[in-house]
Amino acid sequence: MKLNKLLTYIVLSLLGILFVIPFIWLIVEAFSPLNNVGLTFPSYYTLKPFYSVLTNKIFINSIYEGLIQSFGGTFLSILFAIGPAYIFSRKRFRFRLPLLLGILLLTGFPVFSLLIPEYVFYVKESLYNNIIGVILFLGVLNVPIDIWILKNSFDQIPQAIEKASYIDGASNLKSMLYIFLPLAMPIMAVLIILNFVINWGNFYVPYILLSSTHLFPISVEIYSFFGAYNVQYNELAAFSIIYTIPAIILYIFSQKYMIKALSGGVKG
Repeated sequence: MKLNKLLTYIVLSLLGILFVIPFIWLIVEAFSPLNNVGLTFPSYYTLKPFYSVLTNKIFINSIYEGLIQSFGGTFLSILFAIGPAYIFSRKRFRFRLPLLLGILLLTGFPVFSLLIPEYVFYVKESLYNNIIGVILFLGVLNVPIDIWILKNSFDQIPQAIEKASYIDGASNLKSMLYIFLPLAMPIMAVLIILNFVINWGNFYVPYILLSSTHLFPISVEIYSFFGAYNVQYNELAAFSIIYTIPAIILYIFSQKYMIKALSGGVKG
């Protein structure tokens, strides 16, 4: 084996170990009766950290709030993106290309820089400390990238199918609802996963736009484990594992569509 190839394997192996160690610590610590900072294998394992977390009403409420805000933002993002994606894909009009490039620019814009002016606007419009305000902000946050992804999937649908629907008397709206959206279901599944994971892990938006602790989602509530004097690492690890479960469940249910989307997108 050549020296360069051997060095490559060694470096990749070390990177793999560095990537896996935090997950091992997370799992071991979640079932540990001890409160360890480092990776230490206990003499026995217990479910007590999970019991402590699941019997805490504040943590359970944060999971509920997180699900409402994440799914609400996901629903609005996709809803706001469908119409523009269809128009940009099938219609030709003036300034179409500059508008598309403008939306592409927005996908890389640091949206969090708008949080402070958004905070002032929300206070004036009585949307501050309101779950509707958080859902609206999360819903708008991912619209540009959703428009681009949906537009590219609509582009792959043959025009012959669309023309056939018009011959049968379908309007643009019916064509979009009954032709485009069903054929784009694999991409829609990808968007649901993508938007949900982004919203589920979003810390700054609910942290800045909410003040009542009972409205905090799980992404903010997990920060409460870091007390001033003592951190319950085993409960934090258990809470972190619970934190990942909704995204895993969503992935399992949409796996069939995701495989279709990654293997060929939409085809008429």
